[in-house]
Amino acid sequence: MSTRDKKLLIILAGVAILALTYFFIFIPQSNKRDSLKSENMNLKSQYNQLSALAAKADDYTEKTKDMSDAMQQVYDNFPSYLQIENGIMDAVAIEKSTNTNITELTVGSPTAIDVNNPTGDAGTASSSGSSTDSSTTDSSNADSSQAADSNSSQSQTGDGSAADGSTSTGSAKSTVTGYQLYDVSTVMAFKTEYHGLKAMLGEVIGSSQKKTISTLNVSFDDSTGKLTGEMLVDSYFLYGLDKPYEAPYIPAVPHGTNNLFGTTN
Repeated sequence: MSTRDKKLLIILAGVAILALTYFFIFIPQSNKRDSLKSENMNLKSQYNQLSALAAKADDYTEKTKDMSDAMQQVYDNFPSYLQIENGIMDAVAIEKSTNTNITELTVGSPTAIDVNNPTGDAGTASSSGSSTDSSTTDSSNADSSQAADSNSSQSQTGDGSAADGSTSTGSAKSTVTGYQLYDVSTVMAFKTEYHGLKAMLGEVIGSSQKKTISTLNVSFDDSTGKLTGEMLVDSYFLYGLDKPYEAPYIPAVPHGTNNLFGTTN
């Protein structure tokens, strides 16, 4: 092999070594460097965001507490459960505090409301007082407390449904709070005067609990000079709240007399 051939082989070997170094060492290292550079930029961006959040940590903590307290105030306005006697005693309270005579009262069964779809039709059923699953009381009979006592068989069960076998529209718990919102519809037929009507509406709207007046029909009675009408009130409760059911106060109802013929003092 001549000297010229040896030089060519050395040159070719050097070129081959350079090529191998470029393709198998330089290019992979360059790609890795670019990848690390990109990752470093992302980490730097995340660091800047976390640093900004950390600087406002106390502010966020205070706002979170304020929002939690505000939400708790909303929850406190909801009862944990409602029964038939709640609707009856609400009507009794309206009669006592306003110049109103409630002639007929219908209290419906609890109906679940899908809070995850507030614009849907889940709450429609709550506005219709079905006679098959509701309790009707005539206010012209004996004291309404007797009706409350006789209709108190409905009780709370573990799944929030009524113990009397009535069914709801299904579970529609909030995906945020985990609570189930229920609606109890109460239909009141009444006779009153103008000021009594205003006082009755104020009694319902100003209630500490969550109530709404869905429908109100009023007409003037020429024979008595009073207003007659019918009102649909929706009362709401949140099942799952960490507080016990508060039964309404029902005063004692006297039965009979110890002096039947009035012959003793």
